[in-house]
Amino acid sequence: MTVSRSVDDLIEELVEHRTWKYTLMVLYISIAQVYAATSSFVTTFAGMDPEPGDIWSCISEKCKNLTTDNTTLLEMFPCDITEILDGKEELVFGPSDIKWHLQRTSFSADLDLYCDVGSRSAQKTLIDSMFFVGSLLGLVTGGYVWDNIGRVNSARVSVLVTVIAHLVGTWCHNYSILLAIRFFTGFGDFVTFTGTYILMMELTGIKYRTSVNAFQGLTWVLGYPFLIATGYLNYDWNYMFLTTAILALVCNLHVYVFLIESPRFHLVNNDMKAAKKSLKALAALTTADLDVDEIEIVDTEKVNDREQTFIQQLKDLWTYPVLFKEGLCLAPLWFCINMFYYGFNFAWDMILPSASLYLGFVMGGVGEAIACCLSMPVIQFLGRRRAMIVFQCLSALVFLIAIADVDLGNDWGLDSVLSLIGLTTVSICFSNVYLWTSEIAPTSHRGLAYTLGSGLGKFGGFAGPYVFNNLGPATTRAVPWILLAVLSLLCALAAVFLIETGDKELTHVPAEVQERRKGFRYRI
Repeated sequence: MTVSRSVDDLIEELVEHRTWKYTLMVLYISIAQVYAATSSFVTTFAGMDPEPGDIWSCISEKCKNLTTDNTTLLEMFPCDITEILDGKEELVFGPSDIKWHLQRTSFSADLDLYCDVGSRSAQKTLIDSMFFVGSLLGLVTGGYVWDNIGRVNSARVSVLVTVIAHLVGTWCHNYSILLAIRFFTGFGDFVTFTGTYILMMELTGIKYRTSVNAFQGLTWVLGYPFLIATGYLNYDWNYMFLTTAILALVCNLHVYVFLIESPRFHLVNNDMKAAKKSLKALAALTTADLDVDEIEIVDTEKVNDREQTFIQQLKDLWTYPVLFKEGLCLAPLWFCINMFYYGFNFAWDMILPSASLYLGFVMGGVGEAIACCLSMPVIQFLGRRRAMIVFQCLSALVFLIAIADVDLGNDWGLDSVLSLIGLTTVSICFSNVYLWTSEIAPTSHRGLAYTLGSGLGKFGGFAGPYVFNNLGPATTRAVPWILLAVLSLLCALAAVFLIETGDKELTHVPAEVQERRKGFRYRI
């Protein structure tokens, strides 16, 4: 006897009758994120700057002659030994003139990026920011492959890109190659992260989405000990990249072994045979008594007259303007939250005492762990919309208070403490925007939504290190904090125009999104 059921209804039943195998498959997608922090921030440790007091010696005749004539030069920090050439300040000694005798090697020393003379500081910041340029292209590519090729198949390719890029870092001693490594790392990471995150949300029931999202954030935080260990135990910066490559491969083996493609993906691509095959594979991981062959998927009528192509996705933005409007509201959230989050994490050596870089990531990890634990009950209780508004306003308040230049002793300032608090509020918003986007966008456009939203986020991530590291010295210390506060308030305003989705099923096609929007009121 044929029974009519929706995919949402079937997924909910499978989740309620899940065994440990189904739970492990979904949660392992999150567990794989353990390598993510190391992949993103390895350059922070691999590129630690030499400091005054570190030992260096001459290797060129030019350096030997100058230091013979003036022995006091050997007691100076090379960044302080400059000359004026053609009206510009230039270093007297370059990487071909001196050799550093450091306990830990650093690409900052090897590639002459540690002095704030000329464009060196900006060149070093570009290494961090190039990660986001690559991730931006990865998201643009992902927007097509996630919705047309599949969440799992795209991840299988992108994991290899990440692993190979880090492996190349084992033998890298060239600035341009290092930029390329960071570019392809960002490309591979975000195709993998986002594609598998979409899959995880599509295989999770309504009442578990907040919990699974919080767990995903927590596993990212659990990656901080691996990041710190990678930086602390490897004395050669090239081996840090080798360690990261091994970690990335081990953490993503599940992509090639037991991940099951989302039946929702097959549904919007009008492949009912493949959708039922996925449902059968998922049912085998549960105790649900389902005869998938005897079930008629009622969602079929929603997609029968629709061909899933990139052109059709763009047409839908015109036909169903609510898609475009909600996308516009999500855009500033993605941009600003990424700017705040990555700005903090690439600037701990500026925000905290220079000797506390490891401590910065430890405390940052603690702040994010607190945020993950808080995000589940807070987002569940307040809802996605109210939680975003509340924590953006709290972030703005923290940024404004940080303007005060208060010395707390031992090189710690009020802004150092508030940065740790700010990272916690920003991390809650970061977790929330990922979850909210997966629920606001229909299955037909979920990959595209993450491409546009997270893509804008990468521009924010690109700008973040410059705002935190360079804007203050170029203007005044208050300017970056005022800018961050204003942007936080704009994000809170954008959230006012978005709909609450925590109590609703995922939509498949744009017509359902338009129907869901009926009766919406702009109340907080």
